[in-house]
Amino acid sequence: MTFSIRPIEEKDKAEWLDMWNGKGSYLEFYKSLDIVTPEITEVTFKRFFDPNEPVYCVVAVDDDTGKLIGFATYLTHRNTWTIEDSLYLNDLFVREDSRLHGVGRALIEKIYSEGDRLNAPQVYWATQFGNHRAQMLYTKVGVKSGFLLYKRP
Repeated sequence: MTFSIRPIEEKDKAEWLDMWNGKGSYLEFYKSLDIVTPEITEVTFKRFFDPNEPVYCVVAVDDDTGKLIGFATYLTHRNTWTIEDSLYLNDLFVREDSRLHGVGRALIEKIYSEGDRLNAPQVYWATQFGNHRAQMLYTKVGVKSGFLLYKRP
């Protein structure tokens, strides 16, 4: 399988939506289809193209079919421990039939290069404790921070 990584384009919306909230999608995996409303999804997609928003998306494209096979969304933000911004990899998804071909790794490596481009050298992300398949990749391309993530109930 050969694929390319590029910034998302507005013409990608239908395919991105399918990976975002369709059958076998990112939000289905995280049992969040009823939490992330259509309005949130629409605003999120629009933010990718708003130059005033620090929210971005890259997609993986199958070179043979031209179809989207994965995506990564990320955002930059201020940090009290550095002068430069930090980059948070918010969402990472690869279609099930495209996994184990290096797509996830390539998306993360693209995020690393985006961190360099955006002058946000600290790149980080979180995953569920039980997401062992993803963690097998993450331990190859990153290091555990030693922190646990807490959130408002």
